[in-house]
Amino acid sequence: MRRGKASAALPKGRAEVTRTPVRLGWPAVLLLTSGTAALVYQVLWIRQLSLVVGVDVHAVSLGVGAFFAGLAAGGWLFGRWADRVAQPWRLYAALELAAGVLGLAVTLGLGAIAVPFAWLEARIGPPAWLLPLLLVALPATLLGGTLPVLMRTLRPLIEQRGWAGGRLYAANTLGAIAGTLLAAFCFIPWFGLRGSALVAAVLNGLVAVAAWMLAARAAAQVHTPGDATPDAPAAAQAAAPAAGQEARARQARLAVVLYAIAGGLALGYEVVWSQAIVQFISTRSVAFAIVLATYLFGLMLGSAWIARRADRLTDPWGVFAVLISSAGALALLEVALLGDWLLQLQSLASQWARGATGSLLAAMCARFATA
Repeated sequence: MRRGKASAALPKGRAEVTRTPVRLGWPAVLLLTSGTAALVYQVLWIRQLSLVVGVDVHAVSLGVGAFFAGLAAGGWLFGRWADRVAQPWRLYAALELAAGVLGLAVTLGLGAIAVPFAWLEARIGPPAWLLPLLLVALPATLLGGTLPVLMRTLRPLIEQRGWAGGRLYAANTLGAIAGTLLAAFCFIPWFGLRGSALVAAVLNGLVAVAAWMLAARAAAQVHTPGDATPDAPAAAQAAAPAAGQEARARQARLAVVLYAIAGGLALGYEVVWSQAIVQFISTRSVAFAIVLATYLFGLMLGSAWIARRADRLTDPWGVFAVLISSAGALALLEVALLGDWLLQLQSLASQWARGATGSLLAAMCARFATA
């Protein structure tokens, strides 16, 4: 109905351009699969880094920091590039294919850098840490470009950006949860580190093939010749007064700064929680996987919930302030309440699962799930 009103308002003599509605089916599936592959890599790399640097907490900090630094760099770089390419689907396919190849290569490389890293650290000190950091950040940069490039393929209207972005972020995060748990509990025990990396690379390859097919389908669609109707975001920017554009630019910069601070706090919580919960779980790698999956599950729920409401908020700054302050208060409360009661609750859950199933594996899973 909205498109009908817009087309009725077109000036005479201009051909009507059919605007494809924003459909998230295939993009959501692709980002879910891509997110699965990405977190398989992250779990693998953190496990490998613990053998390279020798201290688990340093490995977690280095792996998480390098991975998200790459995601941030990729979002900034390829997000700017995506606005200038004529075929964003093909750019997306290239990113996924390159991420799969580089992700597999980095997994192989991390297995061989322990000796060079120790040699460098003995001679140049802390700068030696740039070697594993760059190895992890490079493929993560390619993965970071996937979401903004895929958003470019959709060209959502201004009033749909919050809805589309939230849904796609939720799908990507759901895939990340699956990748975290599959890597820790299935892929590594079944296939080992290199085999798990190969599985993740195959997932990237499948996504690349699907994206290339969607690119071919998009190129085959019939477009009306002549002057194209500009996208809604570009048209709205052109119509806005210069003062309004400057105010929106300042707000955008402030939003980026605040969101960066919030992201730093969130990742700090993730590292702290993974260290706090390890005393309740037998292995540190399992503790990290559980914390990461739980953390991502919360992100998925939050993005899916706010996606329905983001485009209708009258005071988004106030809502952001309430959300970030509430998250901090809850984090402090949970850390303060963590104690012996969790060990007792784990024992009860383990005993119940063992009695109900007679399986030691079920008892261990119940203990992990409780933690």
